[in-house]
Amino acid sequence: MVNLKNSSVSIASTPKLYIWTNQLLFLGATPIHYREHVMVSDRLIVSINNDFQITLVNGEKITSKSMLVKAGTNLEKSLVNMNSAVIAIYYLAPLTQDYPALESIMSRAMEGLHYDHPEEEGLIKALRNLRETSTTPEQAFSLLRKFIVQPHLAHHTFKEFDERIIKVVYQIRTTVEQNLSLKKFADDVYLSESRLEKLFKKHMGIPITRYRLRYRVFIGTIHLALNQSITKSALAAGFASPAHFSKSFSAINGISPSETFFKPHSLKVLISNDVFNSMSKLTNLPNNTRHQIDQQKIKLRKSDACTLIDKA
Repeated sequence: MVNLKNSSVSIASTPKLYIWTNQLLFLGATPIHYREHVMVSDRLIVSINNDFQITLVNGEKITSKSMLVKAGTNLEKSLVNMNSAVIAIYYLAPLTQDYPALESIMSRAMEGLHYDHPEEEGLIKALRNLRETSTTPEQAFSLLRKFIVQPHLAHHTFKEFDERIIKVVYQIRTTVEQNLSLKKFADDVYLSESRLEKLFKKHMGIPITRYRLRYRVFIGTIHLALNQSITKSALAAGFASPAHFSKSFSAINGISPSETFFKPHSLKVLISNDVFNSMSKLTNLPNNTRHQIDQQKIKLRKSDACTLIDKA
């Protein structure tokens, strides 16, 4: 745990969101109303200013500036109080060694919740720097990797993943606009539906239906970042209506899209080039969205800089 003086912290006026192919980084600027919800992805949550208060199983209360939360965990307000904290949330990539590597170096509070990153002070400084300076997604990713998987653990395998689950996850990502049945996913990997459900939750921490919803929200978020309306973003991500998308966004992220994307000066979004490359391969993109992606890719090649979409 670090002891940083809160009075010395300079709060930026605008939060940022970095988007990579399978992960996100949210950098807050002020405390936000973070609703209680079940985590649908593994997350490293760091306080850029002020502390979290965590209540352990034995009732003891501790403070920290970093915590690791496993997918499927309900972050109850009675267990974690972070109302006064300005937070950064790193949404870890699934089916990687990221979560187990972090789990191995942090202190256990309870099942699905760890705290005190051993390089907390350096991590906080890096996150503040990303929030307050112009840094490309590629540079930001490289900067953070040493904190996610420390160099001495880079070649260590903490967990093996079932190839059938890897295949199903890939299929979900490549058919986001389709409403494939559970039976279709199960048949393609030669499993019964019940066996697939159990195996998927074992490896991913959440049910397969919940993961598909989470990935659709991720795709919808990218479309919002490209200045698409909530209606177009919802349809592109496979939602039946804007209301369904908005409700799902809130359930997945603990905050509604209206609190992030539709407020003046609310968010700066930085999207990595590999995200544009992946989206360019989708066949159901509207022509104007495809044109926006092509233009952003050209800007990236010309400037060797990040894609910055200022929602002001």
